[in-house]
Amino acid sequence: MKIALVAWGYIPKPPLSHSVLTVINEYKNFLEKIGHQADIINEKDVNEVIEYINNNNYDFVHLHAYSFVSEFNRNLKQKYCFTCHDGYLFKTDKWNEEFREAYQHYFNAPGIIALSHLTKDFLLKAGYSGYISVQVNGIDTQKVSFQDKGNNKAICLGWIQPRKQQKLLAKIIDGKIGIDFVGPLDDPDFVEGTTTKHLGVWSLEQVYSRLTDYSCLVLISEGEVAPLVVLEAMAAGLCIVVSESASANLHHKEFIKILPDNILTDTTPEAKQIVTDTISEMIEKNQYYRQEILEYVRENFDFSRIIYNYNDIMHDFINLHS
Repeated sequence: MKIALVAWGYIPKPPLSHSVLTVINEYKNFLEKIGHQADIINEKDVNEVIEYINNNNYDFVHLHAYSFVSEFNRNLKQKYCFTCHDGYLFKTDKWNEEFREAYQHYFNAPGIIALSHLTKDFLLKAGYSGYISVQVNGIDTQKVSFQDKGNNKAICLGWIQPRKQQKLLAKIIDGKIGIDFVGPLDDPDFVEGTTTKHLGVWSLEQVYSRLTDYSCLVLISEGEVAPLVVLEAMAAGLCIVVSESASANLHHKEFIKILPDNILTDTTPEAKQIVTDTISEMIEKNQYYRQEILEYVRENFDFSRIIYNYNDIMHDFINLHS
């Protein structure tokens, strides 16, 4: 089959990467491994994109750009599937104007590939009645370095911005736990402390080689759909401490701890103690679970496995519209 994977024309400058583009690239790699042709179309002009797809006879089109949906509905000659990656999808009170405008068109998209059952249920409850299926984000675990022991430190990896609440996390645990923050600094209120250091930005290659030095990933964000960084950390052998928003598709495991979204904004001493104790506990436990964590992520999220579910989704959708 000939497949178009459509992004929104964003090309991050090195060393920056972007998790959605990383996922799209892996889809291309693994679709080609099972015999398909996959093209990534990453242009800013939606009309150019539509014209290109209309003229190139694709069997399946998968759109990852939420702002393109209305034009795709209007002008694309074939049926397509759409995936929404917006971190605030479930937090309607936090939507910006652009997303609010785009969202109303999702209900006319012929197909939706949801990143979790939570996303699927949210859209069905809101009134979506087209084709909908679930495909979790995946990772090529072979690309991620893995070593048997971590350094008894935590890492918080990703854009440092208000949605991800790193400034609150740093404030609560400074002086108690060693935690490194890695990612572009996009929150003027973030302040380093004695044990909370900002290491700058890593390239994707550096992420894949350095994550395994750590014992625990912390992502206590107030808005996520299905964060790739959690899979990257598990492929490197790390225990996970995440907020409820960042826990999509994860199972109940000894090496995964889920905290309420508001735990960092809850100013009680008890809440602060829970955050500190939970991270300390996961750092401590990590030495016993690293191999099990790797096996878990390989079994549930490795692209070499999940690509077959995606293949089934494509065929189901095409059969529905043929």
